[in-house]
Amino acid sequence: MIWPIAILVGLIVFGSIYWLKPSPRDKRLAGLRLDAIKRNLQVRQFNFKPDAKGMGVRDDIFGTSYTLVNSEKKQPSELLFSVVRQAGWEMDGLPEGLAWNKRGSQADADQVAGIIDKLNDELWMLEVYGNRVIMMVAENKTATAENYEHCLRSLLPA
Repeated sequence: MIWPIAILVGLIVFGSIYWLKPSPRDKRLAGLRLDAIKRNLQVRQFNFKPDAKGMGVRDDIFGTSYTLVNSEKKQPSELLFSVVRQAGWEMDGLPEGLAWNKRGSQADADQVAGIIDKLNDELWMLEVYGNRVIMMVAENKTATAENYEHCLRSLLPA
């Protein structure tokens, strides 16, 4: 009679410990984010609230952002343009599925189209300021911190 109870207790203890073990996905994301930090990218979780009144983009986006800051420009600067993966009122010049959250030029749209091919991931949000670039992505299996860094550097204003 004591054996079934001992086995049950053993399974409960083993199950609890196994449940706390990180999944393969968690390990992959931790490795990706650590590699990004080693490349001087800032990594954080946040909730992006788009400009619903101005551009018609409504849904908040929650995820991991990767930010590259130009360390030579200490002063905060204004938002140059912003793009989100949602339906909005203005999508001129952007790849399919993306909309302007703050309108940029055709050259900005061309730049965004150029990085999407090199990203190997799905772009959810992109903000380009005078001194930094913030990108929120899906963090797919094909994603690498090297690609993130390359794309952010290509968008960082000089």
